[in-house]
Amino acid sequence: MTKDEAEKLVVKAVSLAIARDGASGGVVRTVIINSEGVTRNFYPGDTLPLWHEELPPQNSLLDILSSSSPDPMVS
Repeated sequence: MTKDEAEKLVVKAVSLAIARDGASGGVVRTVIINSEGVTRNFYPGDTLPLWHEELPPQNSLLDILSSSSPDPMVS
């Protein structure tokens, strides 16, 4: 994995955690430490992945409420 790939993975993982925790602050800060020195990066909340837009809905309450004819919930 390259340095850029690793940082993208970290940003995506932390973004998922932020989506599940309303008290997290909503930004991601990374620090890369290697033989070249220290690199700090800041990712504001409006640049982070929106998980609810990436994943297809799967019988969510919003799907049920927005359907024209409500069907009973079946497992």
